[in-house]
Amino acid sequence: MSRRITGALTAGVVAAVSGWMTLSPGPAQAATSNDTTCKTPVNSSPTTDVGPSATGYVLNVGDLGTVFSDGAQAAFPKVSARDTVNADGSPRRTVTTTFARGQDVGSDRTPPAQVTSVDGGQTFPAATLTGTPGVPTTQLRDGTLLGIDFIPTSTTTSSATFQMYRSTDGGTNWVTSPTIIQLSIPLDGGIRTHGAPFQLGDGTVLVSYYIQFGASHPAPGRYQQISSYVAASTDGGGSFTTRGTIAYDSTGANSYPEAAVAALPSGKLLSVVRHHVWNGTNFNELDTPRWTTSTDGGATWAALQNLAVSFPNGYDQYDDAKPKLLGVFPQLQLMPNGVMVLSAGRPDNWVAISTNGLGTGWVGQLTYRNCPTDGYRLHGSTGNTALASVESNRVLQVGDNCDITWSCPVGDSGYTVDDGRRIWRRFADVLTPDVGKIDLATKYRLGQIQVSTDMEAHPDGRPRTGPAGAFDGSTDYWSSAVRTDGPGTYTITLDREYQLTRLGLSLRNGTLASGRVYASTDGVNWGTPIVDAADRTHLALEYFTVTAKARYLKVVVDAGADGAAFLNELELYSTVNSFENDPVNNRPRGFTQLSQTWVTRSGVDGSSRALRLNDTAADAMAKAVWPVTATSPTRTLEFRAEPVTLTNAFLFDIQGKASDGTTVDAYHFASRADGSLARYTGSAWVALTGAGVVPVGKWSTIKVQASTTSATVSVGGTVIATSVPPTKAGTTGLLGYSFASSGTATVGDQIVFDDVLLSS
Repeated sequence: MSRRITGALTAGVVAAVSGWMTLSPGPAQAATSNDTTCKTPVNSSPTTDVGPSATGYVLNVGDLGTVFSDGAQAAFPKVSARDTVNADGSPRRTVTTTFARGQDVGSDRTPPAQVTSVDGGQTFPAATLTGTPGVPTTQLRDGTLLGIDFIPTSTTTSSATFQMYRSTDGGTNWVTSPTIIQLSIPLDGGIRTHGAPFQLGDGTVLVSYYIQFGASHPAPGRYQQISSYVAASTDGGGSFTTRGTIAYDSTGANSYPEAAVAALPSGKLLSVVRHHVWNGTNFNELDTPRWTTSTDGGATWAALQNLAVSFPNGYDQYDDAKPKLLGVFPQLQLMPNGVMVLSAGRPDNWVAISTNGLGTGWVGQLTYRNCPTDGYRLHGSTGNTALASVESNRVLQVGDNCDITWSCPVGDSGYTVDDGRRIWRRFADVLTPDVGKIDLATKYRLGQIQVSTDMEAHPDGRPRTGPAGAFDGSTDYWSSAVRTDGPGTYTITLDREYQLTRLGLSLRNGTLASGRVYASTDGVNWGTPIVDAADRTHLALEYFTVTAKARYLKVVVDAGADGAAFLNELELYSTVNSFENDPVNNRPRGFTQLSQTWVTRSGVDGSSRALRLNDTAADAMAKAVWPVTATSPTRTLEFRAEPVTLTNAFLFDIQGKASDGTTVDAYHFASRADGSLARYTGSAWVALTGAGVVPVGKWSTIKVQASTTSATVSVGGTVIATSVPPTKAGTTGLLGYSFASSGTATVGDQIVFDDVLLSS
């Protein structure tokens, strides 16, 4: 499914759409050739010795990998994701990437292809390569997978017929059938769809499409102009009627192909539209994307506005003389955590997030660059990208490298990456405030928490429905705990008592619902609700600030109009730093003085993410410091640690404020290679225990209860030392903590930390 862009691209064309639109060069865009920026690749989010904010939103661009490459054409990708289960019933996210195999010209009808990942987009085995259905799909509430072709099979002046693809068995078998889009204007040019169908909360299925005007266009000579529309189906995609005009300019000054459409958390629709301007000859000149919203399901749309995205880590302008944001093939993804993600590209690929629920205030980062140092700046990647959420706070972006038609012509050289033909993928962590997210899903699978509920319905064909569906990281409709015949009660017995700080709740996706959340320390006395969510229509998690101690949590959900109660998703946050809401393979949030330290998913016990220190440098310690500015006369530091390998020891400290105002290690401890614990006196190490207390290769829970004058140390709940004097006498108050490897010259210490609690 190629975008079928045509035209003399070497002269600067950024053609809008398909083979039915032949564009000549755009002179205003012919200036940016041989750009030295092309020497610099785009990497993951910058790494410094300070981690991202622990209290704000975070966009972290992470790992880059290959989706597919066999040396032949693989370009113009699209991606779909859906909830499935593994053989043991555990949840997984199945991700399918489709891409063009033919040339980007209107006459080439080579079938597209697709590959599928069953590990959340980490790998796409070549053995999964197939041509069916070859279009991006969405999963409807009845479980049907639905996709629509990009190019119509036939048109009339009032309608266009497209091939529709359906699967009712999770993608094993597909049925094709025609669907007709009834148009609101006479069609005398071309028509194409943009992206997968999209289902509203009321069941309506929307499709975005765009039309190129023919000779009947009201602006003389500007029949190449394109406008975007949205069509609606109330019969599950069997037929569509145009519902509204997203973007159209009657003056003929602007052209609007490719309108991405998604619902904001409020239910309002957001659209971001590709934008071209008339340059005096044609619509070749790419301009800043525009955006608009609809409050009536797409029937009417607000006036278009220019998209504004800030790039804290830099954005290379296509033309320094005319700086502006550019982008083609916009894609929108509402994450389960309520953050809206936007993807686009050309000249470089990028992602951006909007966190205010309004589709504004975008903050972005570049994700991929492959352009020639000797050649045209827009070559190397088509700029077409796509998005899929793979976790509640993690999104997958796919893009391409060197389309064979025009992207990497003979004569261009010195590409940022290379001139190979492939589809690539990149993960981005999209993080809400708070680092204390409790990994309920992992703890439940390991039996560390228990659930008692009457919301145990498990309808056929709904593998993610059940008690675990309430915290599986997905807000898809059927990934829920459900009772079909009345109000539901859902009670969790947690693995410890937590001081809760925040709660995320989604009741019944897209449907009006009410519910309340209670907390208890004994499972008997519940008091008043800590959250009262009345008359909510959730499309994503809604977050509530809470202050409650809880060993038990109870959610009571009222029955809806059909008598059913849904608990779609639940997130809990506490004062325990769990690293579950941190960037994978990058710096931990809130820490400073970072060295050889990152958030890991490997070798983690009881959670999906933890903190890893790995000392491989002879000139620096592996280290992480949690800074605190306000002093306290007492501090308790509790954490879990697994020494993976220890050539010497790992260090853990409680910091304090000296009488002269400097920050010092008030208490300085070491866990040695033989499993013994020791403290530093200020001049020498003194053993606190014998060997084997904190063994290598096993997880241990260490707790230090300290004042400015003495400390008590426990391991696994057993006190191993009392009345431990401080390392730094005269400490006036206690601050934060630090973890480190044993020393500067020594190497080989590798430790994983998790579930860190610092309290006064």
